[in-house]
Amino acid sequence: MPRLAGYALMAFIGWLLVSTLVEPWISTSATRAVINAPAILITAPISGTVSAQYAQNGQPIAPGQTIAVVKNTTVPRDALTTLLTQRLELQSHLDDVNSRLQADQHMLDYTNTQYGKYQEASLAQLKTSYASMQAQQDAADAKLEALDAKYARAMALERDGAISAANVATARADADTARKEADALDMSAKSVSAGIAAAQRGVYVSAGQNSNGQLPQLAQHRADIQNSIKEEQAQIDAMNQQMDHLNQLVTHEQDRVQALSDYAVKAYAPGTAQEVVAPIGTQVAVGATLVRATDCSKTNVVAVFPARMTPRLNIGTELRVRVSETSRARSAHITQLMPKATESLQNSYSAPFPYAEDGSVYALAQWDSPDPADPALRSCTPGRSVMASLR
Repeated sequence: MPRLAGYALMAFIGWLLVSTLVEPWISTSATRAVINAPAILITAPISGTVSAQYAQNGQPIAPGQTIAVVKNTTVPRDALTTLLTQRLELQSHLDDVNSRLQADQHMLDYTNTQYGKYQEASLAQLKTSYASMQAQQDAADAKLEALDAKYARAMALERDGAISAANVATARADADTARKEADALDMSAKSVSAGIAAAQRGVYVSAGQNSNGQLPQLAQHRADIQNSIKEEQAQIDAMNQQMDHLNQLVTHEQDRVQALSDYAVKAYAPGTAQEVVAPIGTQVAVGATLVRATDCSKTNVVAVFPARMTPRLNIGTELRVRVSETSRARSAHITQLMPKATESLQNSYSAPFPYAEDGSVYALAQWDSPDPADPALRSCTPGRSVMASLR
């Protein structure tokens, strides 16, 4: 029995020497390897308090999906206050011009009414004068016709010697006087007729054609009011355009303030949430990480090989990777070699790189087939230890 025990002890010591001293020199396996994937850091673009958190560990996220809401009560509102003040001032000016426009419109209506009344009275007066002129013309024409007949009879009597030439001259002078009176009446009648036609068009040559010159004054006053209405309407149109522009600026600024006050942080890439770094109520600064996610569609293998295997490692070298002892080996090829992994590089992955002894080499390998058949690989498990070896 002691001899058998000695043989067993010697066999154990031999196996231990072979496994610890000889096997590492002949083995082609990596000292350690893990499944890894690029990290997606969803950060806060503004400082504030996390008021809502929609991401949950292990759940997928999609581009554009709202992940969290950051509330910031210190958003500057100076621009919005200035715009609101300008809008109030412009609205006050607009109301004032509208009031003046309504007052001028009422005054124009009143002036038009008064103008119509005075115009009707003036036209009636002118038409009465014209009718009187026509009556005088008829009487003057009748008188002229009678005097012309008297003058003709006097000339005939003179030829017969019944009357003297002085009587004929008197009859002729009477006829000429009557003709001048008739011509004067014709001129007056034409003047009155022209005045009626002008008054119907709203034109008055002299104040004597109406009641103490009221119509020209009313016409001038109406024209002034109409000009004022046009100017006020132009001011209203210009201020309405300014108001529309100000309303657009106010709306845009309100949306900006609202967006910054309750900023919705959205995902920019697809992945799976791994860690909610900032739950509800957390005070965050600009650039602080809210959720740490993983791009599971880009999983790869990070393997650590001893320094003695460096000559056999190259870009494109094929590896055989097993997730477990019973799983089927899958192939991957090396895409990057590095003597050590910097902190910035490790932060770009979901799991920290495995520890490497001095002189060891990190090998980053990509799967050869994009759709792994192993359920363990299809699940997003960054940091899971695997077995990797050279083919």
